[in-house]
Amino acid sequence: MHPTLLFSWLHSYGLMLAVGFYAGWWLAARRGRQEGVDPDVVGNIVLISIVAGVAGSRLVWFWLLRDPRDPWWTLFKVWEGGLVFYGGLVGAVLANWLYLWWRKTPVWQMADIVAPSVALGQGFGRLGCFLNGCCYGGACTEHFALGVPFPAFFGKSGAVTGSPVFLDHLTRRWVTDASAWSLAVHPTQLYASVSLLTIAALVVAATPYRRRRGELLAMVMMLNALSRLGIELVRRDAEAELLGMTAGQLGALVILAAGIALFTWARRRGQPAAPTPA
Repeated sequence: MHPTLLFSWLHSYGLMLAVGFYAGWWLAARRGRQEGVDPDVVGNIVLISIVAGVAGSRLVWFWLLRDPRDPWWTLFKVWEGGLVFYGGLVGAVLANWLYLWWRKTPVWQMADIVAPSVALGQGFGRLGCFLNGCCYGGACTEHFALGVPFPAFFGKSGAVTGSPVFLDHLTRRWVTDASAWSLAVHPTQLYASVSLLTIAALVVAATPYRRRRGELLAMVMMLNALSRLGIELVRRDAEAELLGMTAGQLGALVILAAGIALFTWARRRGQPAAPTPA
């Protein structure tokens, strides 16, 4: 766990977000050129996604998951972690739809161009979660090869100040103040990162075989939701919100239903997709 890298002001979470956005930009620009889309439109879509995505994801985090004791200006401390993907997705989709409507650019063509970039960028973001120590999993058995312990951090007074996993285990009395490490936990951040990068690769590989516009975005939505539902089974940083399910599980069910609906609509009524080189 390394919340900062090299310098105290270089936050690993923010750095990985920046890397994710740049990687998504590069991939979307490359895919846009293959379909003859104006590079400026692709660039603007990425910029809008950054602003609207971060704003939407941060607002949902602030509403659902922040510590009630935190002051309101915690909302702007993005570098400390705390983004809800589904809030960012909704914010980015709405903002980009308005922009594409204004530019009179085919919405579903652009949706398929940027679809794998969504998963790619989020995959790097989850690496930032791992370095930051947030979005952690539950304790695993001693013999589980992938289990990762997180360190205790001590302030100037000697009191324990972190990491989030260690503080959680301290609260549950699984460790003591004298412990240096938490129990080994499932690295759910890495599970999510590998899953998301795989989804991006699958969607890129599936591009030459799509039939209708909108199918690739629906594919990202469905695979992302299924991945999240599975990972949430071993994630332990959030409490149940409704019907015994966490906010992440509830959001994943909504995205899964929307993805299925979009895929069905695209197959029946979507515009034929232009051939794309393999």
